[in-house]
Amino acid sequence: MFKRRREARERQDLQRAGQEMWSYFRSIPTPLEELDEEEARERAAADPEPAVAEPVAAVDDFLPPDFVAPSQREMAGLMMAWPGPLVVDGEIITCSHCETYRDWVVLSLQGRVWLRCRAGHETHGTGLDTAWFNRNSGPMTEEHASYQDGIRFLGH
Repeated sequence: MFKRRREARERQDLQRAGQEMWSYFRSIPTPLEELDEEEARERAAADPEPAVAEPVAAVDDFLPPDFVAPSQREMAGLMMAWPGPLVVDGEIITCSHCETYRDWVVLSLQGRVWLRCRAGHETHGTGLDTAWFNRNSGPMTEEHASYQDGIRFLGH
Protein backbone atom coordinates (compact mmCIF):
# COMPACT_ATOMS: atom_id res chain seq x y z
CA MET A 1 0.00 0.00 0.00
CA PHE A 2 2.76 2.45 0.92
CA LYS A 3 4.75 1.47 -2.17
CA ARG A 4 1.85 2.39 -4.48
CA ARG A 5 1.36 5.76 -2.78
CA ARG A 6 5.08 6.52 -3.02
CA GLU A 7 5.12 5.56 -6.70
CA ALA A 8 2.05 7.71 -7.38
CA ARG A 9 3.68 10.66 -5.57
CA GLU A 10 6.89 10.17 -7.58
CA ARG A 11 4.89 10.09 -10.84
CA GLN A 12 3.11 13.31 -9.87
CA ASP A 13 6.42 14.96 -9.02
CA LEU A 14 7.88 13.93 -12.38
CA GLN A 15 4.83 15.22 -14.24
CA ARG A 16 4.97 18.53 -12.37
CA ALA A 17 8.70 18.88 -13.12
CA GLY A 18 8.05 18.13 -16.80
CA GLN A 19 5.26 20.72 -16.97
CA GLU A 20 7.48 23.32 -15.32
CA MET A 21 10.28 22.55 -17.76
CA TRP A 22 7.99 22.94 -20.80
CA SER A 23 6.48 26.18 -19.48
CA TYR A 24 10.02 27.52 -18.99
CA PHE A 25 11.04 26.57 -22.53
CA ARG A 26 7.89 28.15 -23.96
CA SER A 27 8.68 31.41 -22.18
CA ILE A 28 12.17 31.70 -23.73
CA PRO A 29 12.08 33.61 -27.04
CA THR A 30 13.62 31.78 -29.96
CA PRO A 31 16.78 33.23 -31.49
CA LEU A 32 14.85 34.18 -34.63
CA GLU A 33 12.31 36.14 -32.60
CA GLU A 34 15.14 37.99 -30.84
CA LEU A 35 16.79 38.80 -34.17
CA ASP A 36 13.49 40.05 -35.61
CA GLU A 37 12.96 42.36 -32.61
CA GLU A 38 16.54 43.70 -32.79
CA GLU A 39 16.31 44.19 -36.55
CA ALA A 40 13.03 46.08 -36.21
CA ARG A 41 14.55 48.39 -33.57
CA GLU A 42 17.64 49.02 -35.70
CA ARG A 43 15.57 49.83 -38.78
CA ALA A 44 13.31 52.17 -36.83
CA ALA A 45 16.31 54.01 -35.39
CA ALA A 46 18.30 54.19 -38.63
CA ASP A 47 15.54 55.02 -41.09
CA PRO A 48 12.60 56.93 -39.56
CA GLU A 49 11.05 57.67 -42.98
CA PRO A 50 10.21 54.88 -45.43
CA ALA A 51 12.42 54.90 -48.49
CA VAL A 52 10.90 55.51 -51.90
CA ALA A 53 11.38 52.51 -54.15
CA GLU A 54 13.43 53.26 -57.25
CA PRO A 55 12.45 51.67 -60.56
CA VAL A 56 14.41 48.54 -61.31
CA ALA A 57 15.72 47.85 -64.78
CA ALA A 58 14.15 44.87 -66.52
CA VAL A 59 16.46 41.86 -66.57
CA ASP A 60 16.13 38.87 -68.84
CA ASP A 61 15.91 36.03 -66.32
CA PHE A 62 15.18 33.21 -68.75
CA LEU A 63 17.53 30.27 -68.83
CA PRO A 64 19.51 29.47 -71.96
CA PRO A 65 17.62 27.05 -74.24
CA ASP A 66 19.98 24.18 -73.35
CA PHE A 67 18.93 24.38 -69.68
CA VAL A 68 15.17 24.55 -70.18
CA ALA A 69 13.39 21.24 -69.52
CA PRO A 70 10.87 20.21 -72.15
CA SER A 71 7.23 20.55 -71.20
CA GLN A 72 4.96 17.56 -70.67
CA ARG A 73 3.26 18.34 -73.99
CA GLU A 74 6.53 17.98 -75.88
CA MET A 75 7.27 14.58 -74.30
CA ALA A 76 5.28 11.41 -74.85
CA GLY A 77 5.90 10.28 -71.25
CA LEU A 78 8.34 9.69 -68.44
CA MET A 79 9.98 6.47 -67.26
CA MET A 80 12.09 5.33 -64.34
CA ALA A 81 13.69 2.11 -63.18
CA TRP A 82 12.36 0.47 -60.00
CA PRO A 83 14.84 -2.30 -59.08
CA GLY A 84 13.25 -3.54 -55.85
CA PRO A 85 9.82 -4.95 -55.06
CA LEU A 86 6.96 -2.55 -55.73
CA VAL A 87 4.56 -2.37 -52.78
CA VAL A 88 1.15 -0.74 -53.25
CA ASP A 89 -1.44 -0.69 -50.46
CA GLY A 90 0.57 -3.24 -48.50
CA GLU A 91 0.73 -5.75 -51.37
CA ILE A 92 3.73 -6.62 -53.52
CA ILE A 93 2.90 -6.19 -57.20
CA THR A 94 3.78 -9.19 -59.37
CA CYS A 95 3.65 -9.59 -63.13
CA SER A 96 0.47 -11.39 -64.15
CA HIS A 97 2.32 -13.31 -66.90
CA CYS A 98 5.66 -14.37 -65.41
CA GLU A 99 5.13 -13.76 -61.65
CA THR A 100 8.25 -11.60 -61.23
CA TYR A 101 8.01 -9.05 -58.44
CA ARG A 102 11.05 -6.82 -58.91
CA ASP A 103 13.11 -5.00 -61.54
CA TRP A 104 10.33 -2.86 -63.03
CA VAL A 105 10.30 0.01 -65.46
CA VAL A 106 7.59 2.42 -64.37
CA LEU A 107 6.10 4.55 -67.16
CA SER A 108 3.94 7.64 -66.80
CA LEU A 109 2.01 8.19 -70.03
CA GLN A 110 -0.99 10.48 -70.57
CA GLY A 111 -1.96 10.60 -66.90
CA ARG A 112 -1.69 6.84 -66.32
CA VAL A 113 1.07 4.70 -64.81
CA TRP A 114 2.20 1.51 -66.53
CA LEU A 115 4.57 -1.21 -65.30
CA ARG A 116 6.94 -3.21 -67.49
CA CYS A 117 8.75 -6.28 -66.18
CA ARG A 118 12.15 -7.51 -67.36
CA ALA A 119 10.45 -10.03 -69.71
CA GLY A 120 8.64 -7.19 -71.53
CA HIS A 121 5.12 -7.69 -70.17
CA GLU A 122 3.29 -4.42 -69.63
CA THR A 123 0.33 -3.83 -67.37
CA HIS A 124 -1.54 -0.86 -65.95
CA GLY A 125 -0.31 -0.04 -62.45
CA THR A 126 -3.51 -0.25 -60.42
CA GLY A 127 -3.25 1.86 -57.31
CA LEU A 128 -0.56 4.04 -58.87
CA ASP A 129 -1.13 7.47 -60.33
CA THR A 130 0.95 10.30 -61.74
CA ALA A 131 1.16 11.95 -58.31
CA TRP A 132 2.81 8.78 -56.96
CA PHE A 133 5.16 8.75 -59.96
CA ASN A 134 6.12 12.39 -59.41
CA ARG A 135 6.79 11.80 -55.70
CA ASN A 136 9.01 8.77 -56.32
CA SER A 137 10.87 9.70 -59.49
CA GLY A 138 14.03 11.72 -59.45
CA PRO A 139 14.95 14.54 -61.78
CA MET A 140 14.86 13.89 -65.50
CA THR A 141 18.44 13.22 -66.61
CA GLU A 142 18.04 11.76 -70.09
CA GLU A 143 15.82 12.34 -73.09
CA HIS A 144 15.29 9.58 -75.63
CA ALA A 145 14.02 9.69 -79.19
CA SER A 146 11.85 6.58 -78.84
CA TYR A 147 10.29 4.31 -76.27
CA GLN A 148 12.65 1.47 -77.18
CA ASP A 149 15.71 3.73 -76.70
CA GLY A 150 14.51 4.58 -73.20
CA ILE A 151 13.91 0.94 -72.33
CA ARG A 152 17.39 0.01 -73.58
CA PHE A 153 18.90 2.88 -71.57
CA LEU A 154 17.27 1.51 -68.39
CA GLY A 155 18.73 -1.93 -69.11
CA HIS A 156 15.59 -3.82 -70.16
